[in-house]
Amino acid sequence: MIFSVFLGLASLAAAVIIPGPPGPHPVALRVRAFEDAARWDPHAPKDQPEKRRVMVSLNIPIKKEVNCSAEIVPYMPPITAGVYDQMATTMYGLPNNIFSAMELEFCHAKATCTPKADKYPLVVFSPGRTASRLAYGMLARSLASYGYIVANLDHTYDAFVVEFPDGSVRYAENATNSDTDYVESLLDTRQKDVSFIIDQLLDTSVTSSLMAGTQASIDPNRIFVAGHSSGGATAAASLYADDRVLGGLNFDGLIIGPITTEGTHKPLVLIVAPTNFEYIPRWNETWSNLRGPSLMLTVAGTTHLSFFDIPKLPTILALPTEYDELVKQVLGTIQSDTLEKIEMELLLRALDFVLGDQKNALCSIENIGPEVEELWGKNLPCS
Repeated sequence: MIFSVFLGLASLAAAVIIPGPPGPHPVALRVRAFEDAARWDPHAPKDQPEKRRVMVSLNIPIKKEVNCSAEIVPYMPPITAGVYDQMATTMYGLPNNIFSAMELEFCHAKATCTPKADKYPLVVFSPGRTASRLAYGMLARSLASYGYIVANLDHTYDAFVVEFPDGSVRYAENATNSDTDYVESLLDTRQKDVSFIIDQLLDTSVTSSLMAGTQASIDPNRIFVAGHSSGGATAAASLYADDRVLGGLNFDGLIIGPITTEGTHKPLVLIVAPTNFEYIPRWNETWSNLRGPSLMLTVAGTTHLSFFDIPKLPTILALPTEYDELVKQVLGTIQSDTLEKIEMELLLRALDFVLGDQKNALCSIENIGPEVEELWGKNLPCS
């Protein structure tokens, strides 16, 4: 029976295209590797030293005047898809083409006579430990369609696999090492990756070619960092360490580092899955030191893995009923379309509050839906 399921999904592989995003803007995709000449990679093998490299997927909103044709790209390149397909099978019992069967539709932006580029806020998104930036590609594209330039980045030697444009591939080092000092060193590297990528994306000599034809540019005064799991910890660390980052959002990630004891005056939103309340003691420690607007909430029916793209992927949605209980156990009981709307609404409200002028955006957060429960809030202008 399982073999027949695999065959059925494989027959769909060439045709499973995730159509354009929900917001008013088409979205263009640009991918680039950046090398930090100032940093030796602390996680590279000792006998193969190299400068730190960071892969970025840049999701760029396109205004309607720009001539736009459909561009179909793989959800993940072949080696990366193979690694994560195998992980989905061996770790969670899911079919072995969850990622390789997917393609995403983007806008192929062509040059126009539009005289002036629109400025958009920048959102940097950091993935969970061992996770690929590409496992959040739908989320990034959806957010960009609402008028944000979204940079998803890989943390080399942290992600299970990172493919570079020159054909080189880097695999995770010490993927199961949970030693406190090692985890803190990963977080330090991740935070420096975020600041380095912000440096690059605020350099017009870089973005003039990277974003050519999109009629878009980055507003250097509106920068936000979000992330999932260890990426959420990275968002909090970046909020603390980088003055250019005005706000942060943590999807179900532990908080470690100086922010736990020293706090911050900047806005931070914490979202925890009901299955992960063990994070709360560390969050409580941090919470007491947060001096700015802060919100902690949970979303019923979610698990830690709910905040990846995977619960919304057509390959998951098309699984036969035999997989229902497994999917609920691994990915949560919340409906995928409900989860997608809640996740996007939470991000948009946080961004409206931090980067826009909607100072009540984080008030009455439970109005988003019955699944959303506010745990704590403070320093918010809510009556």
